[in-house]
Amino acid sequence: MGNIHNIGTNIRRMRKAQRITLQQLAESSGLSVGYLSNVERNVTSPTLINLQKICEVLKTSLGDLLERNEREKIVIRKDEREITVDEEKNTRIETLEFGKEFGSCLYMTIEPESNFEGTVWQHECHEVGTIISGEMRVEMEGVSYDLREGDTILVKAHTPHCCYNTSKTEAVVSYWFRIWPSESMEENFSAEEEIE
Repeated sequence: MGNIHNIGTNIRRMRKAQRITLQQLAESSGLSVGYLSNVERNVTSPTLINLQKICEVLKTSLGDLLERNEREKIVIRKDEREITVDEEKNTRIETLEFGKEFGSCLYMTIEPESNFEGTVWQHECHEVGTIISGEMRVEMEGVSYDLREGDTILVKAHTPHCCYNTSKTEAVVSYWFRIWPSESMEENFSAEEEIE
């Protein structure tokens, strides 16, 4: 059997592959959006009863879900990346997760003149970002950092920050590696909080 404590990542993969929103999963399973969000981020370990409800919506079995969770991910193909597109902010984020014990990676593309005004991110993990192409401005703790291709920045855990594409003609592409501060924080993982 797989490790039930890390099963949330696989539930999210299956849900997104079936193009089911978190709200739809909540309505169909009778579980709250907040609870399901915590399960998918491995903040909360689901009960077997709730896992069964989730499996019914995803049309899978509990055994299959646990078996999939057990398999070690060695290679993530380009077409296997979890993709989140925010059309309002002209941003595309591709997530690569090998399991939280190995950290996770983000491949982020921000199109020109994207509007992030009023949006600030804060994470439970450290992030190390490298600019692959284009130019980006990262603002945190009252300081602006202008980054170009090849530049790398460290954003420490719990540090409010925001990212902007400073070009009017070229997309900025960056690669982010997430590092969890310590094993003692496992029960308090929160992949991402957005402060409006």
